[in-house]
Amino acid sequence: MLMLGGVGLLTGRHQVPGIPARLVQTTLPRLVLVPVVFRLAMLVQALWSAGLGEPSVLWTIAVLHLVPNVAEAVWIFRWSARDAAVTRLVPVADAGFAVLLTLVTALLVAPAQDSAIASITWTHLMGTVMIWTLLRGAVAGTLVIGGAVVLHFTLDPVSPLGLFLTLGTALVASLVVVGLVGASMRFALGFGEQQGRAAERERHRRDVHDTVLQVMESFAIPAPADELDPAASLDRVRRTARAQAMRIRISLEHEPSGPVGLHQRLRLLAAEMAAEGLRAEVVIQDDCGSDLSEEAAVALHDATREALRNTLKHSGTRRAVVSVEEIGGGISLTVRDHGAGFDVGDRRRGFGLENSIVARMAEVGGFARIESSPGLGTRVVLLAPSVLSLPVG
Repeated sequence: MLMLGGVGLLTGRHQVPGIPARLVQTTLPRLVLVPVVFRLAMLVQALWSAGLGEPSVLWTIAVLHLVPNVAEAVWIFRWSARDAAVTRLVPVADAGFAVLLTLVTALLVAPAQDSAIASITWTHLMGTVMIWTLLRGAVAGTLVIGGAVVLHFTLDPVSPLGLFLTLGTALVASLVVVGLVGASMRFALGFGEQQGRAAERERHRRDVHDTVLQVMESFAIPAPADELDPAASLDRVRRTARAQAMRIRISLEHEPSGPVGLHQRLRLLAAEMAAEGLRAEVVIQDDCGSDLSEEAAVALHDATREALRNTLKHSGTRRAVVSVEEIGGGISLTVRDHGAGFDVGDRRRGFGLENSIVARMAEVGGFARIESSPGLGTRVVLLAPSVLSLPVG
């Protein structure tokens, strides 16, 4: 269908199985660069072979050959993705230039008498066949070959077999290019979908770990009130469960009305951790991170929450400090506690450290560093750029 349905693909009436129509419409016009570059390369070769001392007629033909190629190159980079109507006119305009070049060449000099002029003329016709094949399909390219052979035979009545074979080669080359591009797009889309599904599964695992699993583990942490006041401890578990269930439900049913800044996210996180028994002091200036992207703010918030939950579960202390400062081109966030600490070199990193902290920061172009020693507490340093160089996900 890529080879025989060029018009339909460009106008959206046909679709290629497995390839979005928008992608096809954006890609096919850029294939015109193939015949344009081919023409220009052959023009340089023809002029180089002829030398600078050739008559002015050669330079006249060269200019007529050059004008449509420059115009098409400008169109590709400026208007090909904006105006489909212009895309449909490009093959017609190029064919008109090809006819004009052939007529002017026949009036000024017989191409058979000058190999350089013949090379330029035939190269231009080959490019025209390629453009029609790439944008309008194989049938249109075949019709252009027929018209070019008839025009050439009318103006210069010699055997058109050589021109026919040359233009036929251009047609076959164009079909091969389109086929390779179509196969490449299918491969790229398939690979992208596979990577997207893997990333989505990883995000789902991380969300389950950071919400449901963390809350369930917090229920298992012994507290002094469990024996002194079991009813109060049970009530605390119920309130925490209700709060977490409500938060998950809201996140599933409602989209945020607008971007939430890092400052507000950290204040809400401190309140959330306080309800679970950890006092997290947040030290941040009001205007710090005001230009931070939404994706980076979410990554910092979620990685900080994982670090605080690790403090709650493993450090043996109920206090932590979260400090934020601006650095060149980004934000540095530090989570510090003076708990039990651990040997970073001896302890195997779990899912939370690798995925909820390190991998999450890597997704936004930042990084995380965990520093800890037995008896000296733990420090988690998170760095995120203010502007993302690549889209997340």
